[in-house]
Amino acid sequence: MLRNVALKTLRDQRRAFGWWALGIVLIVVSTVPFYPSIRDQAQALNEYIEKMPEALRAVFIGQIGDITSPEGFLNSQLFAFLGPLLFSIFAIGSGTRAVAGEERAGTLDLLLSTPLPRRRLVVHTFVAMTVSTVALALVLWVSLAVAGAIWSLDIRADRVAAAVANTALLGLVLGSLALALGAASGRKGTTIGVAAALGFAAYLVNSLATVVDAFRSLRKASPFYYYGEPNPLLHGFDLGSALTLAAISLILLALAVFAFERRDLGVG
Repeated sequence: MLRNVALKTLRDQRRAFGWWALGIVLIVVSTVPFYPSIRDQAQALNEYIEKMPEALRAVFIGQIGDITSPEGFLNSQLFAFLGPLLFSIFAIGSGTRAVAGEERAGTLDLLLSTPLPRRRLVVHTFVAMTVSTVALALVLWVSLAVAGAIWSLDIRADRVAAAVANTALLGLVLGSLALALGAASGRKGTTIGVAAALGFAAYLVNSLATVVDAFRSLRKASPFYYYGEPNPLLHGFDLGSALTLAAISLILLALAVFAFERRDLGVG
């Protein structure tokens, strides 16, 4: 049953995943070719960035300030804002469809009329969400590797892989949050809205903590801190941060199982 439910979920999402993969490739090939021209305008661009308000730099450019370096370019164009946004949207959508989406569509009754225990349904849809998110991350990594080789973006492949892995893990955190909210409420719209709002709030807290004193004590409560603070494009893979993000996802999965097993659905 695990194999059937997981494969069913992946099969149901295959067309949407194809469009997501194509979108990721198009974003990469429309971004990386600009690097040579950015690199050649290093002095002017860095002077412009220095004049930007510190809060804007923190939110949209990230911690690697020199956007004319390969690391700074990728960070500012993809990994500071756009990458986390896209993977969060993708995973929140997957997590929402897992329970709340099935309930809204009226197909949850059919699934639960089988001998499949509720906890397995939640776990199996989490597995499918993880597989699809990892697959999308592989698309991003391969696209960056190929485009980087073509347009002379000289950056180590293992460090790009580390940044992509962190992006996928962050997406899984927010997807797991949506899964837990959907399991608890059964309301698709509420799940998407609350998960997106909490994710955006966590992003702002982490980004503005360097310039807003009130946020500094909250920064380590944000998953975005463990996503960006290790600076994987500069320092490579950080096991502690990756394990923290994975642990948050598993805790949210446990909460989803707990909530779903105790909610009255009116079905078996």
